[in-house]
Amino acid sequence: MIQHLYIKDFAIIDEVNLDMKPGFTVITGETGSGKSIILEALSVSLGAKADKLMVRFGADRAVIETDFNQTSYRRLISNKGRTKAFQNDEPITVTNLKKSNETTVDFHGQHDQQLILNTDRHIDYLDHFCGHKDDVNKLGQTYQELTSYQTKLYRIRQTENERRDRLDLLKFQAQEIDSVNPIFDEDLKLDKDFKKMSHLEDIIKTLQLVQNQVNKGDNSVIDILENNFRSIESLLQYDEDLKQISELYQTAIIQLQEAGTDISMQLSGSEFDAEILSEISERLQALESLKRKYGGSIEAVLNNRESIHLEIKSLTKPELSEDEILKQIKFKQNKFSILAKRLHQSRLKNAKILSAKVENAMSLLNMPGAVFKINISMKKSDSGFFVINGENVEANSQGIDWVQFFLSANPGEPVKPLASIASGGEISRIMLAIKTVFQDLDPVQTLIFDEIDSGISGIAAEKVADQLLKLSKSKQVICITHLSQIARKADYHLHITKIVENDQTFVKVNYLNEIESPRIISELFVGTKETSA
Repeated sequence: MIQHLYIKDFAIIDEVNLDMKPGFTVITGETGSGKSIILEALSVSLGAKADKLMVRFGADRAVIETDFNQTSYRRLISNKGRTKAFQNDEPITVTNLKKSNETTVDFHGQHDQQLILNTDRHIDYLDHFCGHKDDVNKLGQTYQELTSYQTKLYRIRQTENERRDRLDLLKFQAQEIDSVNPIFDEDLKLDKDFKKMSHLEDIIKTLQLVQNQVNKGDNSVIDILENNFRSIESLLQYDEDLKQISELYQTAIIQLQEAGTDISMQLSGSEFDAEILSEISERLQALESLKRKYGGSIEAVLNNRESIHLEIKSLTKPELSEDEILKQIKFKQNKFSILAKRLHQSRLKNAKILSAKVENAMSLLNMPGAVFKINISMKKSDSGFFVINGENVEANSQGIDWVQFFLSANPGEPVKPLASIASGGEISRIMLAIKTVFQDLDPVQTLIFDEIDSGISGIAAEKVADQLLKLSKSKQVICITHLSQIARKADYHLHITKIVENDQTFVKVNYLNEIESPRIISELFVGTKETSA
């Protein structure tokens, strides 16, 4: 479990030093106070993608340290974009940092909800429950080897002229990609930079206009509101019912002051540079040209470059004769078929067990009568080498099965594909149900939830709170919540506030005691009937 978290100069956080607790901890705070930033910093310290924009404005670098029982991790992010990672004060690559923490902390957020709606990932959930990871890896390796031999066979059967023409084309394509040397996701960042830079003059002009109207000059919006606030304050001695109006005015003034501070920060860091804009535009054009030719995305371009490299190698240095290749193909097909059949039987058996367990967990989350079905099917293919029940079926790197989750959220309704019918609140509860079922299978000791209470309220919120509390009996559970029902069930309550002093923003994080916690919960959720604040 996580024992300690230290964050310095990350986003709007100046410095946070936290001893993390076992059991169930909730994190609350007003919108924009920095709740999700805490979890983002934690994920970065464990290997998530880092960016120089994460460094606090005016600081040279951000530092995040996460301590476990016997291991500590530290991540440094400079404002120039360079990052360094350490494990127990020894340098470690980001790749190894990620691998070290794959079974340490499980983050649940909007990304997980997108995964559960992605039909292509449903088989991964089922395989995880089946516990046949070694067989899946062996089958994937076998399929990759089989595909490689099939490609070699195709190439070796080409005529010499065809091979030479193909080789010339491949070398041209390789040189075309290498001359641009694209980086994964580079186009997304450049596109964002281009949009901002190309509209920077409008942004600056608008921000300056707003700033002048809101908080500059004797007749600014803030001055007017402050005069009104003082006038209402002077009347409180005669009518206490005006207190709510006074507080609303005070809140509006504080929020406008925060907006003014943010505007000042934006203006101070904004400077139009036509040369940089031109460079970004040229780079985007080069990347777009590659994307049009090689698959539509940078990832596809890079994958094509690897395939081109392998094909060039196979054309220039054939390793095996046609007879030898055919023997290997037959051998790999037989090996694949044995593994695929074993996985198919395992999936059929465990799909029924997993469905029943998820349904039971959903009933505990205020979804009584819900039906969760795991459908396993195969796709017919005349060219498929795998034969089952007298029919040729399509094979892939995960076998011969196509897995899809179906749901009926209400009794009497037929099951339909999960992705087409589930609401936000149902998705949150299904994810929690699956994690509950998997808790004994997963080696992770820390579960972190953000957005788990999306779209739920009332009794459903109470049920989710009960389930999180149950999970915390065997795991360390950390949860950002907007619901009082969840906050009240926690063993520990972390509250985050954002303050502005001398035109600087500061984030404070404190554990609340048994007197402070109920008061803060009441203030956060007042008037919401214990639903989302």
